[in-house]
Amino acid sequence: MVLDPDAPVPDRGTANAGRSGSTRYREPSGPPGNLAPGVENVVFSGSGTQPGVGVPMAMISRRLTLGTDGLTRQRAVGLAGSLLLATGGLLAGAYPQHPKDFSVSQVLELTQLATICAYGGLVLLVVAWMHLGRLVRGTSPAAARPTRRELLLTAAGWAAPLMLAPPLFSRDVYSYAAQGAMVLHGLDPYAYGPEALDSGLRDDVDRLWTATPAPYGPVFLTLAARTVWLTGERTAPAVFGLRVLALMGVLLIVHFLPRLANHLGVDPNAALWLGVLNPLVLVHLVAGAHNDALLIGLMVAGLTLVLDGLPALGVILCALALLVKAPAGLALAFCVPLWGQQLTGRLRLTRAALLTSATAAGTIAVTSAACGLGYGWLGALQTPGQVRNWLSVTTTMGQLTGLVGGWFGAGDHLDGAIAAWRGAGGLVAVAVCAVLLLRSRQIGPVAALGTALIAVVALGPVVQPWYLLWGFVLLAAASRDENVRSLVAGASAAMAMVLMPRGGALAARDIVEAILVGGVVAGVAVLVERSVAKRPRATVPTATRA
Repeated sequence: MVLDPDAPVPDRGTANAGRSGSTRYREPSGPPGNLAPGVENVVFSGSGTQPGVGVPMAMISRRLTLGTDGLTRQRAVGLAGSLLLATGGLLAGAYPQHPKDFSVSQVLELTQLATICAYGGLVLLVVAWMHLGRLVRGTSPAAARPTRRELLLTAAGWAAPLMLAPPLFSRDVYSYAAQGAMVLHGLDPYAYGPEALDSGLRDDVDRLWTATPAPYGPVFLTLAARTVWLTGERTAPAVFGLRVLALMGVLLIVHFLPRLANHLGVDPNAALWLGVLNPLVLVHLVAGAHNDALLIGLMVAGLTLVLDGLPALGVILCALALLVKAPAGLALAFCVPLWGQQLTGRLRLTRAALLTSATAAGTIAVTSAACGLGYGWLGALQTPGQVRNWLSVTTTMGQLTGLVGGWFGAGDHLDGAIAAWRGAGGLVAVAVCAVLLLRSRQIGPVAALGTALIAVVALGPVVQPWYLLWGFVLLAAASRDENVRSLVAGASAAMAMVLMPRGGALAARDIVEAILVGGVVAGVAVLVERSVAKRPRATVPTATRA
């Protein structure tokens, strides 16, 4: 409504009769002239409004604040980044080793430009996510906090282009497809590599993994086999089917993470922003189709159900997560104090440990028998260690030690130095996990578990950006320390940009181009954001009392 001082005062006997004063008003014939174009559904009022007369200032339409200053802008920037990333991925994505099904990448020679486009889009996506975090935390001036529905719609919009793009940042999905085909053909994926497979899917696998057994649990390989069967052992449909499988894990996180956060006294919307809209989730779990999505989804669901008062069902889900990838087994240890809190009487932790162990062992035995793949995956857990990447502290220190020793005439002991550092890192990780488990009552079992998983990754022989999500997603729901949450957000933003869209090894030129493109795009985005923030906002007239 628009205030009109010349309008007549309503007669006594109307809704305003008998009050000490009333507001003169008339219904507007059009929008006020002092509002920015496109702004609508605005209610004007004064402070101290009486019941029935206007609306308090706190009720000013969300569209005014969000439409011009917050969520809409960040949604658009993030969507633009996602579209650029997906478009660049059409030519510079992580294609198969022999891309027969993606011949466009061989016909068009625009890979370098496409890489710049994709990486620029990634930077835009990260910038939008960081600015969205200011809205969620309420640190952005004059902007209302997004609702859960608005956050979920934002996540869906950002993820949609990536669902349709080629695989990005990793070729692991082709290994998943080949290993699923091995199960279909009756080959033991824990004894042989994809090179033993007589299928076109074998040719898609990165050379590094053609001779290596699968390090994944029987639950995932069985699901992969069903997916490959449904898609007729064709590369493109199989990749899309495995991406849908990963999306199911993400949907588990979407559903259970806010509930877990509620249990732990954390704002559910803040948990969604940090644990679902996180760029690592979008580019590695959605675009990369990594099976870590199922691991995290089942783990989050299991922990939530334990806190819901259904500890046996929660432990079953955590055991199934272990049968996707082994690191989820650590969650079972931290289910013990959570279950123990719900018991009464003496020796609660001892009884909880026995109940957790029995439930998990029964689940593993029954599921392994149903899948028919046995326990060979336990012997293949060292497969990822064949990679030497610079993100692993222990591997990098081992390489440096070996090189320095060679310079000083100690001989070629590079492999031994790497093995020694990795072994030491493993022992330290075990010690850290033990301390966190013992102090889980003070820290909180879920927060302690998230920290333990990060320690396992950081001190492990191989570090991939998506591995960090094992702990980051849990801390998104469990940590109330703003310093910890800021560290998780900063590390997520940084780790989202350490790989090139095509995956594989990095050349020096790739790194230089990434730094230049990322710096330019981020700088432009920040300048645009500041210029928009400095624009004069629409003034809101206040009601006056007659």
